[in-house]
Amino acid sequence: MKRIVFLTHQNPQGYRIQQYFPYLEAHGFQVELLTSRMSFLKVVEQIRGVDVLYIQRLLFNPLKLSVIKTAAKKIVYDFDDAVMYGSRGKSATRARKFRSMVKHANAVFCGNHFLFQEAKKHRDDNIYYVPTVVNTDEYPVKDHIATKPVIVGWIGSRSTLRYLMDLEQLVLNATDQKGVIFKIVADKSLNTSAPNVVFEKWTADREKSLLHSFDIGAMPLRDDVWSRGKCGLKLIQYMACGLPSIAHPFGAAHEILSDGVNGMLRSDMDGWKDAIEALSCDVKQRARMGRAARDSVEERYSLRVWGPRVTEIITSL
Repeated sequence: MKRIVFLTHQNPQGYRIQQYFPYLEAHGFQVELLTSRMSFLKVVEQIRGVDVLYIQRLLFNPLKLSVIKTAAKKIVYDFDDAVMYGSRGKSATRARKFRSMVKHANAVFCGNHFLFQEAKKHRDDNIYYVPTVVNTDEYPVKDHIATKPVIVGWIGSRSTLRYLMDLEQLVLNATDQKGVIFKIVADKSLNTSAPNVVFEKWTADREKSLLHSFDIGAMPLRDDVWSRGKCGLKLIQYMACGLPSIAHPFGAAHEILSDGVNGMLRSDMDGWKDAIEALSCDVKQRARMGRAARDSVEERYSLRVWGPRVTEIITSL
């Protein structure tokens, strides 16, 4: 039996790697998961002789990478953020490490087309566009009915609350949008006094039901390199639930949304306000866009489609 070891950061991303485990096991792989909590020497000990080492997002310096290459037979490098830049912009150290990771991997998985182009700067072969996907069987489709209030929802973590803060003025001045509630689902709430904002704490077991409580999904972004590296998981989750979504036209949102078909792309606050007003007042439009959104996910961002593809690439190494 072949061994594949996944090596990732301290908080493993189930949507990015763990949902592929059953597909790999069905193809004869013994799957193991290691995280960066483990010391480097212990990692090397655990991966010695492994058939495939799947490194997710981590960046190693050339010395450590050479040790890893000696220990593992094949390496897959997967990234779904602008790790070559970092959240603060350009970083010469990160850029060097990223170049080394891409050059020395046997296959490189890129979470969106911007990231794909970044990898192509350093090699031409064995680079694959692999979006973050969801298991659509786990997402019941929203039945849109004419009710008030209409819930505009956002789901995320405290590290991404800064994007939501860009909508603060819209939320604070939304008292004229009668019947609209903004719901934040996260591990921490946005500090706002707006009376039309509600907060619910995220938990894994309630995630799907919380998403289902939305009528419209929101994904604000900024026009910077870190945003361009984002792969739009929350947008894909909204769409899997059959929700119409509104997003800034940056990064993966351009790839995922077709404006006016399965959601809306709006670049400024007036555009966001108009989009929220249009969707909140028209349940038929929400239902139509929601159906198109679900179809888009099933065709392009579903585990059913990408599970076999990813498994085939890894098996062929």
